[in-house]
Amino acid sequence: MKYRHGKVEDFENIEEFVKDAIFPAFYKDDLSEEQLKENEWVINISKKSCLSAIEKKDVIVIVAHDKELAGFIIADRTSKDCPEIDWLMISHKYQGMGIARKLTEMAIDWIGKNERIKLGVIHFNVRAIKFYKKLGFKDTGKVVGKHKIPRILMIKEPTTNNLETQS
Repeated sequence: MKYRHGKVEDFENIEEFVKDAIFPAFYKDDLSEEQLKENEWVINISKKSCLSAIEKKDVIVIVAHDKELAGFIIADRTSKDCPEIDWLMISHKYQGMGIARKLTEMAIDWIGKNERIKLGVIHFNVRAIKFYKKLGFKDTGKVVGKHKIPRILMIKEPTTNNLETQS
């Protein structure tokens, strides 16, 4: 697996990729019509979001690429209160192979381990919540954004220097 900065050509058919990646994580049987439309909206904005992120100075897009796109992450240093991991999508074919962990660790390194980092995750996406907790994110119990499908706010506090805590 190769990891590198995203390029325009990585996102030519991104809508199909995102559609595949978010199902079933963004879906459950009792979603309202508005919530289903929001999932369609996520798919529809994916190309614009990725291409826009590539052009920005304080935003990074990292892709995992084999013979095809396996996954991508977008991290943003320009968010109001603290840097943010905005998108993390992994193809179903590549889930469980450590790609999400590697992409997230690369994004955290780019942001800086001494920074507080936030992200929002769909409240019923138990797998994602467990994953982020393993990487040091904590569920704040707060809802973030104005989404039809609520996202919980997760925060990773800065890594402390072990030498300072030992004195």
